[in-house]
Amino acid sequence: MAAWQASGVLLGALTTADVTPVIPAHAIDDILICVTANRVITNTCATPATWTLLFGPEDITGWRSYCFWKRATSAAETNPLCDWTATSADKYAQVHTVRGAILTGSPFAASAWTDGTADPGVCTGVTTTFAGQRVITLGMNGDNLNTTASVVTSTDPTSYTSRHHTTIATGADAAGFFLDAVRVSPGATGNVSHDFTGVPLAWGILVAAILDPPQIMPISPTMATRVPS
Repeated sequence: MAAWQASGVLLGALTTADVTPVIPAHAIDDILICVTANRVITNTCATPATWTLLFGPEDITGWRSYCFWKRATSAAETNPLCDWTATSADKYAQVHTVRGAILTGSPFAASAWTDGTADPGVCTGVTTTFAGQRVITLGMNGDNLNTTASVVTSTDPTSYTSRHHTTIATGADAAGFFLDAVRVSPGATGNVSHDFTGVPLAWGILVAAILDPPQIMPISPTMATRVPS
């Protein structure tokens, strides 16, 4: 089953620089997910080389987000340059990895991005397609006020496990996070609520259902085809 593998360090850059987040230890076929944000909605970020745009630009007042992904083709992938068009406003970026997902095509059975400024952050949910599918929710907010991980709930699954939470004091601060849960039966999660420990400036959050590799059922001896003698 697909599962969270690791989260890289949340990095920040002031107005005069772009940011290149470090990919955590990974293996071939791991799914790499990069989130980057800027404190204005006028700058744009180019898709890093060999990566694919999943969402962006996604805007809320004073906060623009992008989300990119790629499937690792080696255990030493090049860190993605989040190259913004203008050297203005604080920038942040972070990479998370998922292991055990489907080996070809998009690893996302469904995905949704939501932006907001309220606490809790109520995000559009997704619909899983198979039993036992993992639902991930990750993102970034524009303050480091939540010194502990947010509490995340939805209709089904009812609760999520925090795999990573970190804050950074660069510029006007930020926080990054990754949580997940398994939905036992196929169906809609309902809205996914992130209850922060305070009201952040703004946030951008991904909710996605991850595709596992196809299951190959073993053939029992009684089902094997007989070859005529």
